[in-house]
Amino acid sequence: MGTDMNELDHELIERYLSGDMDPDTKAAFESRLETEPDLLHTLQTWRNVEATLRQTLQPDAQREELKKTLHELRPVITKQPAKVVRFNRSLLAIASLAAAVALILYLSPWEQDLYQQYGAKEMISPAERGTGTDTLLANAAHQFNHHHYAQAITTLDKVLADQPDNAYARYYRGLSYLENKQPAQARPDLEAIYNGESVFKYEGAFFMALSYLKEKNEDKCREWLEKIPEDADIYAKARELLEKL
Repeated sequence: MGTDMNELDHELIERYLSGDMDPDTKAAFESRLETEPDLLHTLQTWRNVEATLRQTLQPDAQREELKKTLHELRPVITKQPAKVVRFNRSLLAIASLAAAVALILYLSPWEQDLYQQYGAKEMISPAERGTGTDTLLANAAHQFNHHHYAQAITTLDKVLADQPDNAYARYYRGLSYLENKQPAQARPDLEAIYNGESVFKYEGAFFMALSYLKEKNEDKCREWLEKIPEDADIYAKARELLEKL
């Protein structure tokens, strides 16, 4: 049969989960867990929600901010008067966690998550023909795929200086600007691709939309997604993104 928990018990849980216990205190606490179901249940509640967060949140700044909030939240919860929250501690913990999650998701723009889902992942290397241009494009692909976007831009500048009509180089320079957090600089290249007749035409429209998503301009993002016709290869992805906005 469990015993009523008090303020000290919840402070002990906080210290235990934070790894802030000396060996003797930890051993005594773990001994209590074997005989006090309420204490064990509350501990498991926190463990479960933290495990869920690790599985569902991406390893980015948003997750780190939420983890920080949770650590700040625990002592606030545990210092509430025991007579008020003693009987329903785990429910309060879950409710407080939900509020923290909602706050972090509100403050950390959802658009950033969507951009990560739909942003450019890889620059496809061109077929090797042994020309100087092909060597530059291969170098740019290597730089892009290793996230050296500024270097890729410089390399693609050289290609476009010699071949201004090279749609491949212009398209990937636009994507390089976009991945380098320069959406405004990306748009001239991407719009030129959309206005042309290359195989990248509607990909240009899609990434124009993402350039506005990156700036949290959902109206312009939708406007560009709507330009993509049903027979375009990227149409399904565009519709999927539209439904998530």
